[in-house]
Amino acid sequence: MAVKVVHVSDLTGQQGGENQFGSLEVHHPDFREPIRLEVLPAEVEGRLKSAERMVEVNYTAPGARSPERWIVSLDDFNALADGDRDMKAILMEAVAATHADRGRAAGNGRKTTRAGDAGRPKTNYASLEHAGAPHRGRITDAEKQLVREHLEEVNKRLAAEGLRTIDPSDPTMRERYGL
Repeated sequence: MAVKVVHVSDLTGQQGGENQFGSLEVHHPDFREPIRLEVLPAEVEGRLKSAERMVEVNYTAPGARSPERWIVSLDDFNALADGDRDMKAILMEAVAATHADRGRAAGNGRKTTRAGDAGRPKTNYASLEHAGAPHRGRITDAEKQLVREHLEEVNKRLAAEGLRTIDPSDPTMRERYGL
């Protein structure tokens, strides 16, 4: 006795070989969990591709019990940034602040503090105000990305503050900031 396995598309029922199928993960507002469909490339390619880049956001209104999930264009999302502020910089600052909050909540694992540390707020080096400035701590991915994307602006600020600038031709600086 032989067993024959037939693979069919979840969308059209069209048959194909196992290695011909792709996977489509669907996040639908009427279902709580993502749903996985097996599909043939011709069934989705060119039919679902968006001309714009999209951002998924969950917005919780004041007093609401659960968030609303919105899919918006990247341009519309970036337009939320106020005036001269760059949305990427805003997001990196939020990531850095979240990490700093987690560190404070966990006590940073430190038993003692250095003289002068008590009461002094931590400097956020993943912000345009401080990115690239010399410091003793680890250079985070957020700071590296900010320096790479705003190198000219960062160097102008550093020079104005009388600090060393970041030279992309310097191997140490290249390695430190991923230039």
